[in-house]
Amino acid sequence: MLSIEQIECGLRLMVPALVSRMKKVQAAFVGRVAEKWVSCDGKKIAMEESVKVEMEEMLGVFLDANRLRKSVITDIVNATDVYQGALFLDGLAQFLVGFKDPELLGEFQSCKIPITRGVHWAAFE
Repeated sequence: MLSIEQIECGLRLMVPALVSRMKKVQAAFVGRVAEKWVSCDGKKIAMEESVKVEMEEMLGVFLDANRLRKSVITDIVNATDVYQGALFLDGLAQFLVGFKDPELLGEFQSCKIPITRGVHWAAFE
């Protein structure tokens, strides 16, 4: 299980850096759009340019997060035997399918404790 521990250690290093980067990009996005909104009286063309630049930054963060996700899944499957890998992938698939379940989604939405902590799910749709 040394490999799994190495994966965990790598995640402990990479995830906070990605989250920090995303927070900086979001703050820059809001700041830049607000600045352009005020200076250009909300003119559409100026806003589109501002949004485009910041969206490219956000896209870079999402692409890096997606690469990390793929890498971690591959590392986990490679660190296990065939049976464990199949069980892991089956569990992952069931987990992801669960997010399409309206009843489960309703439970998340009615939860009193915010689960997303600032994540805007509309960005993933």
